[in-house]
Amino acid sequence: MALVGIEIYPTRGMVHAICKKTNLETRDWCLYPLRDGMGLGRIKFICLSSEKTIFLGGEKIRKATPEDRAEFERRYEIEKKSYQIALEKISSRELPMKLIATKYPLESSRITFYYTAKERVDFRALVKDLAAIFKVRIQMQQVGVRDEPRVLGGCGICGRPVCCALFLGKRKEKLDSVSLEVARIQNLPLTSSKISGICGRLRCCLNFEYPTYSILKKELPRVGEIVRWQGENMKVIAQDILKKTVIVETKEGIKKPLTKEELKNIS
Repeated sequence: MALVGIEIYPTRGMVHAICKKTNLETRDWCLYPLRDGMGLGRIKFICLSSEKTIFLGGEKIRKATPEDRAEFERRYEIEKKSYQIALEKISSRELPMKLIATKYPLESSRITFYYTAKERVDFRALVKDLAAIFKVRIQMQQVGVRDEPRVLGGCGICGRPVCCALFLGKRKEKLDSVSLEVARIQNLPLTSSKISGICGRLRCCLNFEYPTYSILKKELPRVGEIVRWQGENMKVIAQDILKKTVIVETKEGIKKPLTKEELKNIS
């Protein structure tokens, strides 16, 4: 088995897949599976596993032929053209919708138009217009605000491609919700834009960090708890979960940090 890194064409994003050992080599053009059809990319790296390693699942990746690449380019041009034509039709029919993107991947029999809307849209006439022009099946796919960067891609505050477009969009049909609790447990400012993604909602990565913070938090005294240290009662007023320290305050108002080793002596 092999872990394969694929550079997506033409956006140059990255996807990773596990597949059986093949004759693919670095920089080979290949086709990789999407939820609907196949995408085109180039092999960035291949990591072969040992015989003792067991991978679950697997992806159907195959070497792209010149005909595949030519067909991809043809469909890519149709994607760009269909986007512009759809914008014109939406405007002329005054439909209350925002067009996000169009997708016409290899081995797919339909063009999918992704859009957002605040209310239900009657797009039957629009579908007829587009089907008459492109002579293929037309699908209108409404997405939410959090799904917009998932379709378009982009970079997060970390400087890396957003998780929803990089790998969550491939694994899940629907993104998991993110609650304020996952930000609160990290002592993050709840009104700060730093905890929001480019979609304006709470960042998906907060969900990944939540289990670790939950486990570490259980090892520390709660904020507001009274602890006894060196014969004196002190109140816990803050926690630094990753450093495994707390800030305690004496009756005189003196604040003191207690380290992980010092916390062992708390009674």
